Amino acid sequence: MQMSTDLFAKLVDVVKDSPDRALTNSEAARWIKKLSDEDAALMAQAEVIDRCLATRHLRASLLQHEDAIFLCVSGLETGEDLPIAFEAVELTPGHFALAVSELKLDPKASAIEIFETIDGSFLGEEGYEGHELEDVIKLFPDVSIFQLNKDAVSSRSIWRALGILLSAFYGQGPIELSEKTLESLKELYEAGSDHVPFRNIVQGHLAMSWSGLFLELYRAIEQLYSVPKLINLTGQWASPKPFYELAELLENQLGWRPKEEDALRELIESCGASFLEILANEFCPDAENKAKAVAKAIYKQRNSLVHFRPAMEEKYYSTQEWNSRISLMTKLVSELYKRHGEKYMLRPPQ
Repeated sequence: MQMSTDLFAKLVDVVKDSPDRALTNSEAARWIKKLSDEDAALMAQAEVIDRCLATRHLRASLLQHEDAIFLCVSGLETGEDLPIAFEAVELTPGHFALAVSELKLDPKASAIEIFETIDGSFLGEEGYEGHELEDVIKLFPDVSIFQLNKDAVSSRSIWRALGILLSAFYGQGPIELSEKTLESLKELYEAGSDHVPFRNIVQGHLAMSWSGLFLELYRAIEQLYSVPKLINLTGQWASPKPFYELAELLENQLGWRPKEEDALRELIESCGASFLEILANEFCPDAENKAKAVAKAIYKQRNSLVHFRPAMEEKYYSTQEWNSRISLMTKLVSELYKRHGEKYMLRPPQ
């Protein structure tokens, strides 16, 4: 009842703020016509696992009801060719009310449209049993509901699930991501370590420029910079703390943090010769010391995007070159978190 009250209060407020229209009875109770007892139970009992407001318009929530997990999304146009583990679900009054409430959706319709839809229909009017769902839906931003395979990784992370949909339905996104690059991102979302900071990756995926995506991928790698030194340290001085706690202690108590380019080189070396060769072919094909040269190239590009001074002028790359670099950076994130993510985030076994 509270969700229905809040939903229609949003609509009433739009009309109240308009000087051209006045509702017949703005204080009367209004609601969406009930579909079934099962749907009403979902609206009342569903557990909100997580929610995110990725942009002004793109919003999502992850819900669990009984044995089912649902992803609710607003602000993303999707199609019929859904990713594996996603099944489109028909929008119901319960799902819609939850979406408006949890995603904090405001009406998109004009005061006149809202007035024409809800005026004259309210508790007390003869025969009133609630508004039809399709009449109310059109007054708010579009909402899509997907049931997720509960055994899939997407059901464990709202950012993973949202990223998978973005990879499949990027459409006319702000940067020209190739199918190969989108596939690399999708593979990271679907098969990457649970410890990848997927929120950062999604933020980069939604960026307005190539540099925004590159920097978010770099930040994901940067989180692991202390790992090589901590592996050596704990080999001599064992600790029950996860690496991220040790890194925080060392920085806060001793003022130590790894030198970025050296740390990046050590991480790249840990990936193995075959993957290093792939990186070198893109970033520095003629280098003798491949790990050092790749780290230098990536770090130099990072600096040119972060700093704004003549000595670090940003280099121009074609769309094809950017796609190649972003695809490799995505694979580097995946590889590093496969090797070091668990060690960094979890406590070692006692």
